[in-house]
Amino acid sequence: MEPNLSDIALFVEVVNTRSFSRAAERLDLPASTLSRRIAKLETAIGSRLLNRTTRRVELTEMGSAYYARCSPLVEEARQAHADLAVLQDRVSGVLRLSCTPEFASLYLPEPLLAFTRRHADVGVELDLSARYADLFSEQLDAAIRLGPTTEASLVTRRLGQLGRALYASPDYLAGKPRPQEPQDLADHLLVGLRRSLAQPQWHLQRREAEVSSSSLSVPVQARFVAGSMGMQRELVLRGAGIAALDELLVAPDVAAGRLLPVLPAWRLRPVPVYLVTVSRLMPARLRQFLPLLEAQLRGEPLPI
Repeated sequence: MEPNLSDIALFVEVVNTRSFSRAAERLDLPASTLSRRIAKLETAIGSRLLNRTTRRVELTEMGSAYYARCSPLVEEARQAHADLAVLQDRVSGVLRLSCTPEFASLYLPEPLLAFTRRHADVGVELDLSARYADLFSEQLDAAIRLGPTTEASLVTRRLGQLGRALYASPDYLAGKPRPQEPQDLADHLLVGLRRSLAQPQWHLQRREAEVSSSSLSVPVQARFVAGSMGMQRELVLRGAGIAALDELLVAPDVAAGRLLPVLPAWRLRPVPVYLVTVSRLMPARLRQFLPLLEAQLRGEPLPI
């Protein structure tokens, strides 16, 4: 039977403290468990290593020789563990992320700039595509997914959500009756996001959660179908109609009066944002970047 490496480390600790009780306390183990593990090590080796008395522990001749060889190895292993912990906390290398081009353009510039200002030696590579990147083969730190994900072999972490609501320009609304209820949207020009085989719909819900029957779906007969939310915004700013836009994206336009809320008592169902990784153990660069991205999704100011 081969000796267990963990038991060897326990043996070295007992010799260093010259006491099973003190070693057990330092190791946070029951003394009975420690004694049993040392006995198991002696059985594996086939030789007695320690002479136990009521007051102290003494090395046998074989134990002394064994300790002389094992003690430096255990110390080196501990140092390797400490060095690895430092490396895990050191922000270095290249942060590699996968997400859609639209999400990257709208949400990543500010947190990435704040991140690289803090960590000047770290590079950034973005894989921008609507496809689902293979995290196992493409050496990516993580992918950002919008909406629920069912990738059972991967680890998911919710980062936040994208709030959406309806907006139009003052020019478009001028001289028109403003919608009072979702059904009134049928009398207006709408700007959709993308065409699909199914009839596109806006799933609206009242902002007051306590209101009963607070959600409904409205068919979207769009005059314009934009390929991105950025294009949607540009069309709406120029008076093309009403669109469902990200609240964080258009907040400056609303503050400046370039866009006006439509049906302000309603909003679209929020879209959850998830981080997907191959393991719960993440490199330091990713761990340091995530709080910045989460703050961006909450609409909080980031450090310069």
